[in-house]
Amino acid sequence: MRRGAALLLAVVLLMLPVGCGWMPSKTEKETTGEPRETAEPPPPDPLTGLPSEGPAHPTLMVMVNNHRKARPQSGLNRADLVVEILAEGEITRFAAFYHSRTEGKVGPVRSLRPYYLELGRGLNAVAVHAGGSTAALQEVRSSDWPSLDGIHQDAGYFRRERDRRAPHNLYTDLSRLQEAARTKGYGDRETKPVFRFDENGATAEGEPAAEIDLVYHKLYEAGYRYDEESGEYVRYTQGEKQVDRESGEPLTMDNVLVIKAKHRVTDAAGHREVDLKGPGSGVLFQRGKAIPIQWENINGVIVPVRDGQMLPLLPGKTWINILPETGKVSYR
Repeated sequence: MRRGAALLLAVVLLMLPVGCGWMPSKTEKETTGEPRETAEPPPPDPLTGLPSEGPAHPTLMVMVNNHRKARPQSGLNRADLVVEILAEGEITRFAAFYHSRTEGKVGPVRSLRPYYLELGRGLNAVAVHAGGSTAALQEVRSSDWPSLDGIHQDAGYFRRERDRRAPHNLYTDLSRLQEAARTKGYGDRETKPVFRFDENGATAEGEPAAEIDLVYHKLYEAGYRYDEESGEYVRYTQGEKQVDRESGEPLTMDNVLVIKAKHRVTDAAGHREVDLKGPGSGVLFQRGKAIPIQWENINGVIVPVRDGQMLPLLPGKTWINILPETGKVSYR
């Protein structure tokens, strides 16, 4: 019996290379000269500098309401880049840029202005808005710029919520917006890298800046407080910590760029022209430090510059505050 078992085992072993898909060892592979496949790291996201994943998709620029009746907003915590500029009524409006995140609720959505459209062009973004000023809508139509208008032709991708009153109750979802972009032929729009990123940012120099206070107008103030534990700034509006409506979590960011630009009121309704061509002065805030900078507009994108060189951002989220020349910025 033992001899028979041994014979049977030998037969089975002889059959294994053919019957069980036997593969050569790593050493044998190397000696055959066959190339080994190595996984390429994902390219950094153009807006955050962090590794990006998933199929290619366009950047969305969503106009987000900042009226007191629109706070707290939904989805600003998901934005890679947020730009805040005065609209009418001495209240600001947010242009929230989404690339690394493609899901989640966003709103309330508000109307478009020409200077926000300038920002969207620089990042090749799809403009997401609820109508707009006459000048902005004329520019969209004449330039055939990709847009998703929530109160006109693209209303089906947006919804009104009952617990708020119009015009502060128009919401959408990033996944729905990406679907709309694909349907309308915008799905292959690419956002090319513009910002420079570095793990240490520009923090080799700078003054202490744990508290930042901004005055856009005597009727509107904003600010940031540095959280040393997380290494991020926490956003405040009119003295109150600004949070996400859905999660209740505070809005945080890694970079805060504050600049000044020429503003001009153009009509009785309070519409403005804002000079985003630059250059101008500003301050970059990172990890509790303030770094005085000049800002320039490079291919439609506002970037911090010093001694003719673009300064690096920390990988992560960035908020840009564009104050009028009469605005004030202080820190300590």
